[in-house]
Amino acid sequence: MDIKLREATLHDMASIFQLYAYAYEGTYPDPTFSEVSKLKNAIETKSKFIFIAEEEGKLIGSILFLYQDNSKLGKAGAAVVLPEYRGQQITQKLIKFGSDFIEQTTTGLDVLYVTTRTVHKAAQILTQKIGFRQLGIFPNVHKTKDYETHALAAIFHNNSLVKRYTDFKHHPSVLPLYNIVRENIELPEMELTHDWDKKVYGGKVPTLEIIKAKEFVKRRYLNLCETKEIDLAFFPFHTPNYLITSPNQKIEVFLYVNELDKHSVITGCKIDREVSFTDLFIAVGHILRDKGIRYVESIIRANRLNIIDKIYKARFIPCGYVPAFQQEGDLRYDYVVFSRSFEVLDFKNLELTGENEKYLKNYISLWEEQYLGGHFKK
Repeated sequence: MDIKLREATLHDMASIFQLYAYAYEGTYPDPTFSEVSKLKNAIETKSKFIFIAEEEGKLIGSILFLYQDNSKLGKAGAAVVLPEYRGQQITQKLIKFGSDFIEQTTTGLDVLYVTTRTVHKAAQILTQKIGFRQLGIFPNVHKTKDYETHALAAIFHNNSLVKRYTDFKHHPSVLPLYNIVRENIELPEMELTHDWDKKVYGGKVPTLEIIKAKEFVKRRYLNLCETKEIDLAFFPFHTPNYLITSPNQKIEVFLYVNELDKHSVITGCKIDREVSFTDLFIAVGHILRDKGIRYVESIIRANRLNIIDKIYKARFIPCGYVPAFQQEGDLRYDYVVFSRSFEVLDFKNLELTGENEKYLKNYISLWEEQYLGGHFKK
């Protein structure tokens, strides 16, 4: 086989659309590969890269990379290869080609992460062979033909793990997750604590309204970031298109919602400090559920124990842990991924490898604690 790897151009758009439509029968949830404007943006934007594999001018594989220079952080995903070419390491070659390309053309790549499907073992085994370390599992995160659970993995470059901020202890809901991560990566043992600022504000959550207005929400979000009025605003590679707000705008919760499969992430919050954070996030969950959103995700810096405690009490469950995720100054900070699904969890079709089964068992244990209250434990 004479396989050529290269960065995609606008001339490849029609072939890329055909590739994803054929491979997924029109069910792929990322609008990048179904909307002309989004694919064009991915090809032209400096923080996005699409790499393709072709044989004698025929497109046979593709992968999307996203890049954030502030944290030297990358995400690889949306990999697809024509069925007749699978098993020939094309995805591995695309990941290696893309990683090298970004390393050479940007300020560097310290952390590269991927999410992989769990309906079969192939993608999980593939990323493990390349050197990715398993970091968690996301139940019901996306929907193609059926609801899908994805696994999280990352590879660490340039001694990024050495730069970790470690002067903290872990929340009880997070330490078991961290300890599973330690089975995949050489990380120091960390201690458990019940000692953090437990101050609770009891203010009632006011009436909240949800706004869908892409450009308005984006501009409002950027303005609040500039004036430093927003918290929990580190969520790479997502631009908010929805806003949940109180009438006086003392509370503003920004979200990105995928309109195709109703997956959402919280990209930042402006919070009234007198209002209960837990009650606020419960209310946000109810609003999203009633609007047909089926999954919501948030990421919290691992040393922010008070926020972690409050979001956990709002029934967001820790499901992933990324060491050295964000760079700030000379340090890199760990993050915990929290998720809440509004669908019935169904894991019967999963094929898990490595530590992913442990991540699933840990998730189910926390889910039982939150939703069953221990009533069915023997």
